[in-house]
Amino acid sequence: MQITTGCRVVIATDERMFDDLAASEVLEVIGSDRLSRAPNVALPTGRTPVGMYRALVSRASEIGEVNCFAVDEYVGIPPADPHSFHFALRRQIVDLLPGATGHLLDGSAPDPETEAARHEIDLAACGGLDLAILGLGKNGHLGFNEPGSPFTSRTRLVRLSEETRRANAASFRQERDVPDQAITMGIGTLLDAAKVLLLVAGARKMPALARLIEGTADQSWPVTALLAHPHSLVIVAPEAVPPTVTARMH
Repeated sequence: MQITTGCRVVIATDERMFDDLAASEVLEVIGSDRLSRAPNVALPTGRTPVGMYRALVSRASEIGEVNCFAVDEYVGIPPADPHSFHFALRRQIVDLLPGATGHLLDGSAPDPETEAARHEIDLAACGGLDLAILGLGKNGHLGFNEPGSPFTSRTRLVRLSEETRRANAASFRQERDVPDQAITMGIGTLLDAAKVLLLVAGARKMPALARLIEGTADQSWPVTALLAHPHSLVIVAPEAVPPTVTARMH
């Protein structure tokens, strides 16, 4: 399904198709000899991309050098802590690809704003994003860009909404342990990527996806920023398909 000239939606029939489609799209960008330099890719964490990462690791021989940039990170959690996104990305993908270089965030950095600026500068020095892989928050957030985030924002320190903290509480012993701040690539940084791949899984993401499919940009739903991107693909798991889309397909 085409939403805009540059934004396309593909619906997977099952989990395996979801993971394999995502991995194949990634390999189209970061596969060996695709670019004259090492490609730069932004990587998310959470449950949604785990199967895709497994598929990519199984095809590691097809991947040469690649610069892996973290999309976001909790503030106050050190890299070695299993709750950190730094730890998850290394364990799930970065350390399992022989040619990968991790450009990850340090949530325990003394000055989070300086750490955010460093990440943005590091990305620019490598040539900018060739691919931004993203998950989708229940409230439509991309990375940790909460509702109301400017579509021109760059990598920065942000405060997490209570809704986001509740959604992430399952990874912690209790909700109050979830940090209330994070560092995230800004929407403007993500939109600068040559290609954006959005992965949507879980029924609770349905309302946010519906907002994107409606086709109206709205800062209260950050995901709608993708409507302005010239080359974005949304892969949707079957349980996340809005009823309006299902009706349109029949």
